[in-house]
Amino acid sequence: MKYLPIEIAIDLIEYWILILTAQYICSAHLNLCPRNVFLGSILPILGAILSEYAVTGNVLPLLIVLGELTLTVLLFSRKRLSDLPRLLAAIAIFYTLMVPPELMLDTIMPRSLISISPDYTYTWYDIITYGLYLGGLLFLGHILRKYQTTLHFRPSEILGSIALALFSFIDIGLVIFLFNAHVKPVEHYVFLTIFLGAFVLGVGFFVYGVISSRMRIYRETLARSQMEYLQLQLEALQDVKEQEEQTRRLRHDLTSHMAMIRTLCQEGNYREVKKYAEQLSRDTLPSGSGILTGNKVADLVVQSRMKICKELGIDFSFNGVLSGFDALEAPDICSLLGNAYDNAIDACRRQQNAYIRTTVHTTPNYTSVRIVNPVLRRVSIQGGRVSSTKRDKRNHGYGIDIMKRIADKYSGSCTLHCDKQEFTVNISVLTRPEI
Repeated sequence: MKYLPIEIAIDLIEYWILILTAQYICSAHLNLCPRNVFLGSILPILGAILSEYAVTGNVLPLLIVLGELTLTVLLFSRKRLSDLPRLLAAIAIFYTLMVPPELMLDTIMPRSLISISPDYTYTWYDIITYGLYLGGLLFLGHILRKYQTTLHFRPSEILGSIALALFSFIDIGLVIFLFNAHVKPVEHYVFLTIFLGAFVLGVGFFVYGVISSRMRIYRETLARSQMEYLQLQLEALQDVKEQEEQTRRLRHDLTSHMAMIRTLCQEGNYREVKKYAEQLSRDTLPSGSGILTGNKVADLVVQSRMKICKELGIDFSFNGVLSGFDALEAPDICSLLGNAYDNAIDACRRQQNAYIRTTVHTTPNYTSVRIVNPVLRRVSIQGGRVSSTKRDKRNHGYGIDIMKRIADKYSGSCTLHCDKQEFTVNISVLTRPEI
């Protein structure tokens, strides 16, 4: 009973470390509002009290912790069962980073761990490492919110984190066996270096794999946006070439057309002159696109998406002027509008009487673009992100991240809103430097 407050405090810290690990590193869909934080904090307190009066042993406290975490996910996650594998990954990562180093330190330097309680359950090492771990997670959460991104573990990475935990415990088992075996000093230090190096390399390789995978997918998405911009430029050049060819044909036929009109006028057949002129206008004058945004690059993007909407039977409208986008780099305009329209078109494919409405508002310093499309059901938005509904989640879901980064680049914002009827993207960018 004397050390129960300490055990409650440590169990509470450990509980939130595991929850935040699942939320930030594994992209769990937990609703951590103040009310849920308060309710969730009650679970480890009750668990610590139960462990205090239960039969001594290591199995029951571990089962209590697992029960607390599972109950938290089932109560506060909007994905529930699908988030349980991510919880396993969070537990595996936590115990990989916390338990093997402590056991190695206790084995190599037995007197280095100063106990807080008489039963040697908790040490000052636990307090320090838990504090550093929790501080690191809070800092990571700040970075992820700042850059509007998350780390969504794929099934292979969930299995990889569990495999890493098993490997780490096997490795520490070999270290303990090495210290209990009677081997020569040279062999002892060689094997110790190998085992310790294997643990560090294993953790480093896993972290490197997760980060490099995210960076590669992000670069691929960004490269596709840039390639799309180049493709739009090529299409625009082809349109210009076609218009030039059409102008040459008109100039070539102009002499014969004028001769025909002159002949009809000499004959006094002015009705035929009018009919001939109207027919000539329909056959030779180029048709306009119907969309002029005020920015050449935006024109290319809007016209290309308007063509797709026409093929799919989606009603497309654009109101406003994007002349302020002249302050943006051309690839950024393409990525910003292209990703927004692609997401809207993808949502409209599964609907009848679908539409995409674009409204532009300008101020002396900012240009705001509002893109609206209907939805079949309300889409959940958490942390400024929408979970990808596409099967290939590995290569999708980065479009909104890119839009947010571009908006942030121009001191603006990209926000999402959804009700039961419509999904709205609001993009605001600084189009004239503030004085």
